[in-house]
Order: sequence, then structure tokens, then C-alpha cells
Amino acid sequence: MYAILDIEATGGKVGEESIIEIAVYKYDGKEIVDQFISLVNPEKKIDQYVQRLTHISDKMVLTAPKFHEVAKRIVEITDDCILVGHNVMFDYRMLKQEFDRLGYNYEKEWIDTFEYSEKLIPGLPSYSLGKLCESLGIVVTDRHRASGDARATISLFKLLLDKDSEKIITKKTGLKQPKKAHSKYQKLLEGLPNSIGVYYLYNSRKQLIYISRSNNIARSINQIFTSKTLKANKLKRYTRSIKFEETGSGFLAAIKENNEILNNQPMYNVKLVENKVYPFGLYYLESKRGYSRLEIGKVRKTQPVLKFKTKERAKEVLEKIVHDYNLCQQVNAGIKSDESCFQYKVNKCNGACVKEESKEVYNERIQSFIKTTEYPSETFLIIDKGRKGIEKSFYLVENGEFKGYGYYEYHHQIKTLEKIHNILIPIKETEEIKNMLKYFLYKVSSNSNQIVIIE
Repeated sequence: MYAILDIEATGGKVGEESIIEIAVYKYDGKEIVDQFISLVNPEKKIDQYVQRLTHISDKMVLTAPKFHEVAKRIVEITDDCILVGHNVMFDYRMLKQEFDRLGYNYEKEWIDTFEYSEKLIPGLPSYSLGKLCESLGIVVTDRHRASGDARATISLFKLLLDKDSEKIITKKTGLKQPKKAHSKYQKLLEGLPNSIGVYYLYNSRKQLIYISRSNNIARSINQIFTSKTLKANKLKRYTRSIKFEETGSGFLAAIKENNEILNNQPMYNVKLVENKVYPFGLYYLESKRGYSRLEIGKVRKTQPVLKFKTKERAKEVLEKIVHDYNLCQQVNAGIKSDESCFQYKVNKCNGACVKEESKEVYNERIQSFIKTTEYPSETFLIIDKGRKGIEKSFYLVENGEFKGYGYYEYHHQIKTLEKIHNILIPIKETEEIKNMLKYFLYKVSSNSNQIVIIE
């Protein structure tokens, strides 16, 4: 019997977090036979980043039961069960932590779907739950909520059991403890935050050997120290100290990662070359007589709308654009047919494929997309998430050039260019940052409050 679970927590330093939501589905290998889903009052504030990610607010958990009030039900539903989760080490640690506070020793065997996904479905671009489910066609509802993520894990676990012809899952059901780094690394890993940012690994000579960004610094570093890949083994062998910087924003973490790898060229990072050429581009094929199109192709002399490192990523973004701007897949692919596309039959296409939508109206929508990737002014700010509380981050483009980023709490701090420069952290513009910025502009185009024009 399996107890497939997912937990959401307050965030904060490892060892200080509390559970805010739990979902447990008792699964007999064929169907769900019992379930328990509940918000939990953590009796402390929820980190702002967690609130944005999960949409669980302090107010929502105020009247929820405290952990000691649901503890008995959790013990009952997981009795005689093997715990199953995606990165289950986090969920199990949170349960043990909460039960330890009650003076109860909670011990379970476990199965990590992350670990077995890597073994049974090798070669995927990412094994994070969201991207893995996307690759496998598993529908995820209520992402980053305990019930939604747990149900997605059930679907994933069913698939893994089906693919497990050698029965490695049922042979090795896990250990009494979730995978932990060797005890000699524990001091090194203490105090790492479960937040977005960039982390830095140093050797015994205090030389920077590796830089990476992460949506969860503690989890990513712990994965390095529990993994057995060649690269992870080298990092474990040589790392003697760890530093990190919380950013609050994934986009800012990506910019910092790019800038600092370029400046430092750590030995275990892939070497970056300034203004490197991206092999693939998204091109606008204008048609004055018919319907215009967006096309992926190898980078050529003509400037693309966006550039990409891989063709797969280019296709992923194009699919999103076609969906967001209600473009016809058939027309955009250049397919000429007397028949309509499938989307038209289910009322998700305006009829460009059967000439029901005028080319002028259709082409205008493509133009409106292209406009979102262009700078709205010579000098402007993009506003993004901050690290804590009311803090926000910003990115400055001045005279058409990216200048850097900063943090602020009150609008008067960014009221003039002079004040902005006082709190600006400069970063040199690169082709990669320019391209990242264009895509980010497209992503925030629906929220005009995130763009501030500087006169």
C-alpha cells in the first residue's frame, strides 16, 4: 500500500519551516482507497514568495487546524504504507520535523518518483514535476497546491510502475530516512534557504568552482550532495564552502547566473562566450497579400524576433505564442488545405484557415505579439518580484541598453533616473541578457503595471 503525498510549507530556513497544506492519497496500486487533504495553521507567517507561488495566504490558514489536530489522521492514513512523492525527501523531512515537535517518532519507508523517473525515463530535458508532467502529457491541475501536485504524482507513479519491467521499484522500496547528504557535508548544508536565488560553491583555496540558479536553493544543493553523477561527485569532492544570494525572482536569478558565469568562468560550469550565437531563431514571415506567419529556423542574417539555444525550446515558446494570440496552427505552419484546422472545429480558431477571419485582423495580432518583444521606450524599468515583504526588484534599460537591476520598497526610490542609479547594481549587457529581456517583456506584456517609462 502506498501513501502518495505532497506538502506545502511556510518557507524560510531549513528546520524552521512549518506545514501549511498537506494532501495524502492512499493508493493500493490500482486505485485510491482513502484520501486526506487539509490546510494547516502554521502559527507563523507564510513567506511572501510561497504565498505568490501557492496562492495560500496567512488569512486562509488562520482558521485551519493546527498540525497537532491533524497528526492522528496523518498517522492513520499512512499506517502500513510506503510514502511516495516527487522529491519526497522534502515532504518526509517536513512530516518528521512536525512530529518531532510533538515528541513523536515518525518513521516510514519511501519512494522518490524524481529518482525513478531519471532511471526509467532517461533523456528528458527536466525532471521537475511540472516539466516532467508536460513532457509525459500528464495534466496538472492546481499546480503548487498539495492536492494538485499529489494527484499529478499519482499519475506519474502509475506510469513508472507500468514502465518498471524489472520491478526495481517494488524490490527497493526506499530507506527509513529520505536521501541525505553524507554526514560530513551536513554542516556545509546547514541554513540554506528554500527560496529562489543563485548559489556559489568554493574549494579549499576559496576559488569559485561552480555557480547555478535555483527555484529552491536548499533542495538543489542537497540534490548535488546526494547524487552520484560524475559532475556531482566532483563537486562533492572539492566543495568546502557555499554562499548564496536570494533574488526573489527567477528571471533575476537567470540574469545573475549568466553574468557571473561569464565574469568568473568557474571550472565546473559550461564555458560561456560573450555575445554567443544562438543556433535557432523565431522569424516573422510577413505577407502583404495573405496571412503572415511565425517560423522557427536556424539563425541567419535577418534578425529574429527571439533567439533560442535549442529547437525544442523554440517550439515550446512558439506553441505558447500561438495559444496566447489565438493564431491558427494550420495557417502558421503554412499548410494549404480546403479543410479547416481542428481548433476551428472546437471553436478555438477564428477561421483564418477557411478565410473567415480577415488577413488584416489576423496579421494585426501577430504584430501585437512582436510589439511585446520590443522596448516600449528608450529608457524604462521592468518591475519584478522582491525577496521579502513589500520589496520589489527592477531592471533598468537606459538609452536602449540594459544597465542592471536593483531593489526598492517605496515608489519614490525609483521616481527619477538619478535615484535609480543610486540603488542600481550594474550588469554588463550581453546578447543572452538582451534575448532574455525580450522574452521577459513578452511574458509581462499582459500587466502594464510592470513597465515604468522614465522620461
